[in-house]
Amino acid sequence: MTDGNGWPPPEDSAFYEAVRRTAYFLWEQDGRPDGRHDEYYLRALEQHRRERTYDRWLADGPDSD
Repeated sequence: MTDGNGWPPPEDSAFYEAVRRTAYFLWEQDGRPDGRHDEYYLRALEQHRRERTYDRWLADGPDSD
């Protein structure tokens, strides 16, 4: 499924699985602190959204502004 431009929508299950895996990785790297799962999920979500935006920008061509 795509958004009409060839990009999966943000609610794509593969996107959220990647976010979940990144959040878990970040949490593990920080020593598995208790009670901070939301913080790691939000950090990972923001990271993946930035990456997706940048990938779209590159695909469209940086000079297409």
